[in-house]
Amino acid sequence: MYNQRIPSDTVIEMDQVLPSTVPDRCKIELLLQTLLNETEESWKTTSRQYIEQLDRPELSLEKIAELLKCKLFITQRLARIFFTRTNHDEAIENLNKYQIGKLMHILNGTMEVRALVLFKTISNNNDDDDYLTNAKLAEFFQQYFKDLKILDENRRHEAVQILLEKFHLDQKSRIDFEEYYSVVSNNPVFLKCLPQFTVNSSQIVNPRANQASEGSKLKKCISSLSCELKNYKHLKYVFTHSYISENTSRLIMLILYILINLSLMIYVIVYKARKSGYNRLVLLARICGMLLNFNCSFIIALMLRQTIVFIRSHRLLRKLIPVDDHIDFHRVVGRFIGILSILHTIAHIANFANEKKYSLASYIFTTKANSGWIGGFAPLSGVILLLILLAMVICSLKWVRSSGHFQIFYWSHLLYLPFYVFLIIHARDFWKWIVGPLSIFLLEKLYSIYARYTRGKGRTHIDSVTIDQSKAISLTIHRPKKFTFKPGDYISINLPRVAFYEFHPFTISSAPEETDFIRVHIADNGDWTKKVHEHFKGMSDEEAREHQIEIYRGDIDSQETDLHGRNSEYYHMHGTENGSTGKKESVIIKGPYSSCARYVFDSKHVVLIGAGIGVTPYASILSSLIAQFRGSHFVRRNNSHVYYISDGFNENRKLQKVDFIWLNRDFENFEWFLNLLRRFEQEQESYLALHPNEKRFLDIHLYCTDPQLASNVDNAPLELVRKICAPVARRDIYTGLKSRTN
Repeated sequence: MYNQRIPSDTVIEMDQVLPSTVPDRCKIELLLQTLLNETEESWKTTSRQYIEQLDRPELSLEKIAELLKCKLFITQRLARIFFTRTNHDEAIENLNKYQIGKLMHILNGTMEVRALVLFKTISNNNDDDDYLTNAKLAEFFQQYFKDLKILDENRRHEAVQILLEKFHLDQKSRIDFEEYYSVVSNNPVFLKCLPQFTVNSSQIVNPRANQASEGSKLKKCISSLSCELKNYKHLKYVFTHSYISENTSRLIMLILYILINLSLMIYVIVYKARKSGYNRLVLLARICGMLLNFNCSFIIALMLRQTIVFIRSHRLLRKLIPVDDHIDFHRVVGRFIGILSILHTIAHIANFANEKKYSLASYIFTTKANSGWIGGFAPLSGVILLLILLAMVICSLKWVRSSGHFQIFYWSHLLYLPFYVFLIIHARDFWKWIVGPLSIFLLEKLYSIYARYTRGKGRTHIDSVTIDQSKAISLTIHRPKKFTFKPGDYISINLPRVAFYEFHPFTISSAPEETDFIRVHIADNGDWTKKVHEHFKGMSDEEAREHQIEIYRGDIDSQETDLHGRNSEYYHMHGTENGSTGKKESVIIKGPYSSCARYVFDSKHVVLIGAGIGVTPYASILSSLIAQFRGSHFVRRNNSHVYYISDGFNENRKLQKVDFIWLNRDFENFEWFLNLLRRFEQEQESYLALHPNEKRFLDIHLYCTDPQLASNVDNAPLELVRKICAPVARRDIYTGLKSRTN
């Protein structure tokens, strides 16, 4: 029991008090008692500061577990060990500030003390003569694993069995502390994990900061602008010879764009001004007007999706035209249009202010001055155009798009329709500039509408839905007969039962070789995506049968996610039954639209780097590679053998090597494409076993960046399991892959 105090004036000299024959347990118990008796002045400064910040004298164990980033049952065990007098005391529900500080101080003690505390925590006993039994160790880790959804029951059981073996509890029913300590002190893995059984004060959640808001939209906007400014400042260090040689087409396009704008400026100054005799304000307005004619037509050309697909499909064209930058270029031109519009407006207002015939308001808001080529409507239409443009620019800012309000951006951008109507009315010669890009744009729109609502092209239905443990959902969509795409392409989808008019873009995560279905993954991080999640999560089994949808609820049972992964092969081999009648879950797709991921197969060695759900383009690429790998290597397979017909997957391919790097914030997110990675790993291992002279085609590198994985009480058992089990099981404990998670 650790609630009794030694008088504070007592000085303990370890070498004098403890003879060398005293067992290790007694020495460490005395060290632990010493830490418990120390006053607040001896605690770490960070611990004292943290305790001072607590706004209440007592906190519940639930709150303490949350603040210390520790599981509740571990916090309850620690409280019971240090702050109860006997085993028959009532369970502790709260700790005061001093007790919380004392607990933090103990967990920052020596390695010997931490080893004893971990022993007591696992054995769940605060007696001095307690033992660690195999039942108690299994109980601790089964309870610890309960909230780790990524570990299925088989891997949990396997991990527990390996730990029992390491502590010799597979051969005996219990061990004492001395034997436990001998195992820990002689095992390098245990010694590396033990320092993590601590409380890192610098990473504890600040209770006051936890209550503060995440920050206003204005702060986010300022932060975003600050980051962009830093990027621009960094450009002066970028223009090296290698950078220029690698970005020649980009630089040529940028220079060409600047030269066109300069040429138009010079044309207005030299020709128009001399011919018409403009004053300076009118000259500025005319220069901006001419540049607006060009840029407002050019910005349409940057978003011709089918034209971009055509350019990407031809290697020579995509080398000459930096088509991958079309969205960034669209943003730059859009901002330039905004600046030109403001200057154009200011110049005209200043010029009207100098005129005496009518008042300023009459010039701007009426047609009395008869300014413009259609009924003197130019000034008033200019005001309308400026308001439309401001709405489009503001609603397209990053902090609006990334805050889960995509529909605001989407609907505000549809204002381009009245914008161009008023612009044709406003500017006499604008129709000459717009006729070419607008004609192509309208043709693409007509084709898109035709394809969107035609069966066999864009109108289809959902076959199955998988609800993952993490905030993601995958839709398996029946693939229309005439729908073709390349790995890495994306589509815009509309679910009429969720939102009738809304289309949202998602990358296709299935392979082109999977001819019966296409799959998209949707993360739950926006208004529309939340509606999609709620729609399918709330769908009853009866409703699912009515709409002929298979729903795999991996958020409830992780094995259902694995089942869906295995069913993917069934889809590929047998297709889906589409002859049945009934009301199916309708979905409308637009696309496909290409991305730079198409270039993967033109390289010898590619490095694919994805973060979170952004890995979907590479899922499509890897799925395609699996299909090609199988198609080029074996005739048939059974439960134990794969029969190969080719000695080289890369014989007729330029792509020789793939490094796949995937970063996630937490382990649960890896489940999105684990089945895919497992299949590829198994296929590759089987092939290499039969062809030892062949090189590995795919290397998988997984990284978990969760800040809570730092050294703390909660993560020490998990790290122990990972490092102990991986060499024995020969695969990663989290993912089941042979490639370890970093």
